[in-house]
Amino acid sequence: MGAKWRQNRPDRLTRLARAIEAIGDRDRRLIEESAQVDQLRSRGAADLHGICRVFVEKINGRLTDGAVLLDPPSFAEHNYADGPNLFQINLRGRLLQIEFSATDQLYETDDFKRPYVLRGTVRSFNQDLLQHNNVDEQLIFYCPASGGADWYYFDERTYRTGHVGEDYLITEMERLL
Repeated sequence: MGAKWRQNRPDRLTRLARAIEAIGDRDRRLIEESAQVDQLRSRGAADLHGICRVFVEKINGRLTDGAVLLDPPSFAEHNYADGPNLFQINLRGRLLQIEFSATDQLYETDDFKRPYVLRGTVRSFNQDLLQHNNVDEQLIFYCPASGGADWYYFDERTYRTGHVGEDYLITEMERLL
């Protein structure tokens, strides 16, 4: 019985060839997934800027003097960099500073309950807060889902979490007034 098994068993060279082909398939899938995540990250950066831009446009539309500024004023997917990216919403020295970058791995789950591909912080401060060495900071994450992807915030002190959107930005700006 043992001799028959040895005769039907693939030789080492055949097993090696199969293993090499399997590695090639895994590498192709990883390259495709990496390209998809890169596109998702670019779209996430543009989505975040869009959320900020719409907020600034809406608030300035209700002011007699458009005092709220967004820096950079325009942004497109091709402007995204894997390194640190920075957006600022400025109201006469009262700042919401949004910094984010790509995760080290394609997807991470270390700091948030959902897998994410971009992570960052929202810092809010004004002169009074700076004089007291106090800068409020919350984490943000871009989380893919089956129907797309969304930005979420997470406050480590209160465990408050939710979508990054107009209501979130209003709340953060109100703290600075």
